[in-house]
Amino acid sequence: MDYTATASIYSQKLQEKEFKRIQEFMLKNLGVKLAPIKIVMVNSRLIKRLKATGIYTFPEYIEYALSAVGKRSGEQQCMIDELTTHKTEFFRENEQFDFLKEVVLPEFTNNRNSLFKIWSAGCSTGEEALTMAMIFENYKTTHLGFNYNIEATDVSKGVVDKAVLGVYGGANILGLDEKLRKRYFEPLKNGNASMVQASKVLRDRIKYSVSNLAAHYTYPNSMFDVVFCRNTLIYFEDNAKREVVNKLINKIKPGGYLFVGLSETVSQYSKDIKQMRPSVYKKIG
Repeated sequence: MDYTATASIYSQKLQEKEFKRIQEFMLKNLGVKLAPIKIVMVNSRLIKRLKATGIYTFPEYIEYALSAVGKRSGEQQCMIDELTTHKTEFFRENEQFDFLKEVVLPEFTNNRNSLFKIWSAGCSTGEEALTMAMIFENYKTTHLGFNYNIEATDVSKGVVDKAVLGVYGGANILGLDEKLRKRYFEPLKNGNASMVQASKVLRDRIKYSVSNLAAHYTYPNSMFDVVFCRNTLIYFEDNAKREVVNKLINKIKPGGYLFVGLSETVSQYSKDIKQMRPSVYKKIG
């Protein structure tokens, strides 16, 4: 693409008509509400897709991305990847992982003799699921009969692909405890010396897949002892949030737990859960 064409693409401005089409698509298909103020964000993120596809204007790009052809080609998924937020880090909101270690795991060990199943819903690039795996591997050293399974899903195929690789660097591993880093991460072979890869022990414990929380048919088939769905529900409009919360609760075993973000509350959406801590709920029954 020559300079003139590139300059033409970067000068494009998303108009209200095209933005409304994107809003309607995201709300209908993902339950995600894009506020009017997000038009600037959408403009800047989709400029990249115009350049990648060689399409010069937003009306042409949106027509293509939302079409059946755009869905088959993968461009619709690329658009979704750009418009969904994937901020995460290892041991994010660590007090919740403390509750998992100090309350949930001992409770499970005392009352059950089966496989512990946990779902990271909205897993982004995998830091949350890997944090779980590190906790469980440590727990196994003092509870020899303990065994676990982790499923991790996200609506973005792009971030799921990154999570499967388990490669991290820079700010991703800056705050990670040095002992954990040495035990569970290895320098990336034939790559940048500052990059590390999660050990095979951790990666083999996690099953990653693409799942749209607004579409129940994409949910994992399992029933879970714990579901983490943190800092994801804030992007749903209220009716979609209510539906998603109840779908998640239906995937939790009686007595199991739902973890949401520290700024989120969901008790108003269901009578089947009781709040145990801020952002931690237990399924009744």
